[in-house]
Amino acid sequence: MIDQQEILIRVKGVSSVQLDFWVCEHWVRPARSGNDFAFNEADIARVHLLHTLNNELEVGEEAIPIILSLIDQLHEMRAHMHTISSAIDTQPEEVRRQILEQAKKRL
Repeated sequence: MIDQQEILIRVKGVSSVQLDFWVCEHWVRPARSGNDFAFNEADIARVHLLHTLNNELEVGEEAIPIILSLIDQLHEMRAHMHTISSAIDTQPEEVRRQILEQAKKRL
């Protein structure tokens, strides 16, 4: 976990005002550490993304929550797919083959 000063050093071009705004909007959700925020690697990645969307791609503020929601949904779906894949991997070869055949029919 890193503090706000460290994230501002790591993500060049992001101001403390921007970061505070993103946290207030819940676009970045750091943990609390006393009176300060503690950012993890996912938070850092999101700050990089927000910086790119805001400063480089000039995406409007009204579109940011939509983009973040879609990205979060994709991450959630990937996690679900990983869980399903792991469960399938525990099945006997014949069951895995049948699942693969059924999936191919539906694609």
